[in-house]
Amino acid sequence: MNSAEITRYFELRKRLFEIESQLEALKPAVAEQLRQMNNMARLDGYDLKLSTYTSYDYSPKVADLQQTLNETKRKEREEGVAKIKARRDMLVLKAHRDYGGIREKPETYGEWETDDEADTP
Repeated sequence: MNSAEITRYFELRKRLFEIESQLEALKPAVAEQLRQMNNMARLDGYDLKLSTYTSYDYSPKVADLQQTLNETKRKEREEGVAKIKARRDMLVLKAHRDYGGIREKPETYGEWETDDEADTP
């Protein structure tokens, strides 16, 4: 089971987690510097641009519509009305640790949904 490729994948993912953590820590300072530089910096043929995204809290009416849409989509999948448009594999690496009764919701991937029962809340 522990092939060289799987071991290498684990090693790279752990390094990636470490790098992502460092990048997240740098984000506020870098964003502030970019604001002072017209929202863009160039280095070694790359452009780093600052983009701002906004999230909204919608009214109960919209929340109800979203819930209805989600339920209708689930029903169409279960009844075979919805047809599979595409399927792709994703590798998910999770740490084994006591979560203290707190569990984060799994990330959503737009139109992509997991086939794994264990990943559905």
